[in-house]
Amino acid sequence: MNQEKPTRREAVSKAVLVSAPEGILVVDVHGLILLASAQTEELFGYECDELLGLPFEALLPEVFREEHRRQIATETRVSGLRPARVELELPGVRKDGTALLVGMSVNSVDSPDGPLVCCILRGIDVPQQAEQARREMEERFRLMVENSHDILTIRDADAKIRYMSPSINRVLGYTQEQMIGATGFELIHPEDRTSVETALNEFWKNPGARDSIQYRARHANGTWVSLEVVAYNLLEHPVIRGVVLNGRDISARKNDEAGREQLIADLQQAISKVNTLTGLLPICASCKKIHDESG
Repeated sequence: MNQEKPTRREAVSKAVLVSAPEGILVVDVHGLILLASAQTEELFGYECDELLGLPFEALLPEVFREEHRRQIATETRVSGLRPARVELELPGVRKDGTALLVGMSVNSVDSPDGPLVCCILRGIDVPQQAEQARREMEERFRLMVENSHDILTIRDADAKIRYMSPSINRVLGYTQEQMIGATGFELIHPEDRTSVETALNEFWKNPGARDSIQYRARHANGTWVSLEVVAYNLLEHPVIRGVVLNGRDISARKNDEAGREQLIADLQQAISKVNTLTGLLPICASCKKIHDESG
């Protein structure tokens, strides 16, 4: 009889997981998925048991992950105290990287190994008006990128250019077609190339990193253009899967800085040549010249 009870409980638990009309997810205090129902796997596009052991953050867009960490910490902070159920609507990410909107009911329960967070999940259909608004927002973003003076670039893991905005033609005189599929490293000034490639190689190893660098690039007409590039490593982002770079022409600023530095150098040189005169100066009464030691 003692062996029958856990078997029956397991059977009942499995029946609930299989037949529940909504997704069920259980997460431990570290944010790892301990249990996922078949409906949850179907909702996010995973195969049987693929979700087990994954961090719940894998189901969220990157920008929402830090907020989720805070929520998990809040839900599991006090053992023995059951907080009120929380209802949330938040964006999710399927295994294939596509987005969905999820309704989630969150509560916590105690267990011998520590508090657990239990989630009831359901997919939310996006109204047609919202879908239209999303498309309009994407169109506005596309127009902003295509008409920006900055160069937006997306590079793959092998550093080859997957996308480059049309502003490459305004800034450096090249077409998008000339750049896509290439690395473009040959355009970097020889004096800057080694340091740039070394910095990029290190940057590629740190998903989620953000950094900036300045270097000179060759214009299609043979002149050199000073660029400031801000890079975001989004290689692990389920949708982007690349490094996003935003480059700006800072040639005018560099010229101004060089002009100021030259002016300061000229002034310092002029000051160094001025003789300091001290004491009384003997002056000739007739010619008005200063007498030196030889008279």
